[in-house]
Amino acid sequence: MIPDVALLLAGFALAHATWSVSDTPDTELLCPLAFVDAHGKRQLRRFEAESQEKAIAAGKATYTNWSAQSEAWAFARENVMREPSGSTDVISIDFWAVGMARPQTIIQHFRRASATGRFTVLGPPVLVVDGVMQPPNSVRREVAQVLAGVMEHPKVAELWPTWQ
Repeated sequence: MIPDVALLLAGFALAHATWSVSDTPDTELLCPLAFVDAHGKRQLRRFEAESQEKAIAAGKATYTNWSAQSEAWAFARENVMREPSGSTDVISIDFWAVGMARPQTIIQHFRRASATGRFTVLGPPVLVVDGVMQPPNSVRREVAQVLAGVMEHPKVAELWPTWQ
């Protein structure tokens, strides 16, 4: 079972990442970012590098340190997911909290405003456990907690419904 604190932080990170890309052009990718909860404080960390790949690698390289020094963390980055129907932009959130054996992932599909004139979040977040996308019916509680975390973001709480 995934602790609620992990799911809520993943949702908060998803909200912040989504807010960051909601008004950017196709050519501007999300600067990978992490929220780390440690000692009662939440810190935002950004990973800038020469390329998106290097920035993501730098963030992933810190997972072990975060797990040793914090209660929870969530790492957000932008990706493209290739599916039979074509490619889709996604925000991926790897997340962890005390009590979890290893990080898990949330994936949120989205469409940039430049594609349709309006930024859109496509469907609910998808939970990936140990590399396997979970059927929506089996993770309703977990997705509800992620969305509750989205609603904790002071700027995104009122925007999220307009993006659907």
